[in-house]
Amino acid sequence: MLKIGIIGAGNIAKTFIEAVIKGNVNVTLEAIASRDILKAIEYKNLYSFKKAYGSYQDLYNDFEVDLIYVATPHSFHYEQMLQIIDHNKHVICEKPFTLNSKQAEEVFKKAKEKNLFVMEALWTRFLPTIKELKELINKGIIGEIEKVEANFCFKTNLDQNHRLRNLNLGGGALLDLGVYTITFANIFLGKPESISSKVVMDEQTGVDIDEEIVFKYKDNKLAILNSSIIKDMPSVGTIYGEKGYVLVENFHQTELAKIYNYNNEIIGSIEHPHSVNGFEYEILSAIDSIEKGRIEDPHIPHSETIKILKQMDDIRQSWNLIYPQE
Repeated sequence: MLKIGIIGAGNIAKTFIEAVIKGNVNVTLEAIASRDILKAIEYKNLYSFKKAYGSYQDLYNDFEVDLIYVATPHSFHYEQMLQIIDHNKHVICEKPFTLNSKQAEEVFKKAKEKNLFVMEALWTRFLPTIKELKELINKGIIGEIEKVEANFCFKTNLDQNHRLRNLNLGGGALLDLGVYTITFANIFLGKPESISSKVVMDEQTGVDIDEEIVFKYKDNKLAILNSSIIKDMPSVGTIYGEKGYVLVENFHQTELAKIYNYNNEIIGSIEHPHSVNGFEYEILSAIDSIEKGRIEDPHIPHSETIKILKQMDDIRQSWNLIYPQE
């Protein structure tokens, strides 16, 4: 039975832990680490971890831990994963995997040299509704795809020190929200031939806060992708085909997709309610991959993580947006 350690005791770690516990995942919650030892102790007591650490390094040094889930801000992922791999432990790392594709390539290279499993925890790719929808579209249920639209936007009033508005923490809408819209487009239309965008930057902190990204493909196919932390839009993914279209509500965490013809009549639906919160699928898949001796998960191979990061690198380059750690 794999023994899991977690670094970072925030809300995303809580979602991961609850998926493990309520999903009856066959692993041991071995250790939790936070820079605030009281927070680590709180999680230890709440979720019955065996150990709590006030230092990430102490968790890395724990020889009982087999796998570490990285639930820290984006800007720390790269250095933390390199240290984890140095300690011969497998890694599941929250999205975005790293700040840029070069960092990801280095992490994956080092993991392969040590024959260790490393995976980006981008849960959308593991969702049963997304997987079944992909299969149906490949079989032609709406004909050839012509356009994809995806919006992940919500209005916030965050303090400028919040991680989403903090350049030093990899803040901004693109890495946090746009990674989902870009992934959605890549799942159904693949890699674009060209990319254009419009962006609004935070005048105080220098991060991107609102953007429209347009992917162009052969045969005039398009993906129009919106992400924002200053405006509200329904979080919907729409896939338009020659014979109909699909609406995917809350596409990044979806349980339901509805398929229509161009008379706006429902011709099918896909529904897979989460057994817990949706994180269980990526966790179970990662555990299965590790137990089978894989160093990559088939749902999100290393090449896919790098491909998405390269697209975001190109977008940020067009905005002249560079993070201090780069």
